[in-house]
Amino acid sequence: MTRQTRRAFVATVGALNFAGCSSLAENAPLPTDTDDEQERRREGKSTPLREIADDFENLGDWQAVERQGSLSKSTDAYEGSQCAHVVGSGKTNEGHIIRDISGTDLRGTNFSMAVKAVNHDFFKIAIELHAPDGDRTVQLKRTLLGPKNRWIRVNFGVTGVEKGADLSSVEKIRIVARPVDINTNEPIEFLVDDLRTDSRPETGSVIFTFDDSHSSHYRAYELMQEYGFAGVEGVIPESIGRDDRLTDNQLASMADNGWDISAHPNVQASYFSDYSPDEQEALMKKTQDFLHDRGFEDGARHLLVPKNVLGANTFDLAREYYDTVFSFGGGPNAVPLARKDTIVSRVNGKNVEETKQFIDYASDYGQLVVPLFHEVGNDINESDFESLLEHVEKRDVNVITASDLLDE
Repeated sequence: MTRQTRRAFVATVGALNFAGCSSLAENAPLPTDTDDEQERRREGKSTPLREIADDFENLGDWQAVERQGSLSKSTDAYEGSQCAHVVGSGKTNEGHIIRDISGTDLRGTNFSMAVKAVNHDFFKIAIELHAPDGDRTVQLKRTLLGPKNRWIRVNFGVTGVEKGADLSSVEKIRIVARPVDINTNEPIEFLVDDLRTDSRPETGSVIFTFDDSHSSHYRAYELMQEYGFAGVEGVIPESIGRDDRLTDNQLASMADNGWDISAHPNVQASYFSDYSPDEQEALMKKTQDFLHDRGFEDGARHLLVPKNVLGANTFDLAREYYDTVFSFGGGPNAVPLARKDTIVSRVNGKNVEETKQFIDYASDYGQLVVPLFHEVGNDINESDFESLLEHVEKRDVNVITASDLLDE
């Protein structure tokens, strides 16, 4: 497999309007296939991107699923004058809304959408494509560990494909959400707005991220060097130079070989959101200043959220201090990445088989998967880590860094 260089990757995503931040002017029509277009697909010829986009200014095309909650409009919109307001069922706690899209061809299409949790700090949300029916679906799931009461843009990546699913003929699109806490008695309440589509790139990407400055990350660096891969190191400033942590010289070597040396503030045994806004800001600034002082300007633009929980104030401050925010989301990311108000989803790298499946989806659907690791040799053993590197090498994906994701 021929891999793209960093410059070639940046050029490719730039040509695809990588920022993806233009808002919808009106509800995109849902085109139907003509006989000629169906014949072109059968012959394997290219067809234009179908924009199944929605600004939710008119909810007439959407319905609440029976016994799965209610749908109404809200003026608390992300864009425009209104959005969709969903309240889950009292029996299942889930909220489902659905829209008929009449056998639309969604091959080569990726999705993003603005989402706002009203009453649960942690919840799961998904787009399901009925391709062509409810028994053959493509799932795009995301876990959000905060923030509540803030609009977040989710770049939805494929997380599951039922046998026989056919994206050339998608009949319905369903939006589903539920609380993470399965023991709660409070149904999910959430808002959605500004559903966008974009043409996916031909080649997917992987970003290897490492938290907490563990000394074993230098071994991961050495192994990745054998493949020509660079990664992202999340640094706790106070830990550098301790017996079981990376040294300044090691960080410098990693940066010299293309790694992003990035921010992972020291929240100790607490969550970021447990601190006051002023304390959170001080932690972010201290970590960023540490990186700047050591010449890691590129990496200083990126935050790897400690413990993966984002409170509302944390999210507001993170957007002020950093250009990208990475946190656990449990699935790949659609690209081109709509960057405004987004959280880049990470997956648990120590779950090796699941991570390999997500790498396969990144390859098959032109998406970005971001494995996260703690101690290599303990959290994940060295042989499993090497097997992931070998798997990436075999698949049609580029290994990039957080800065590659930003730089045009």
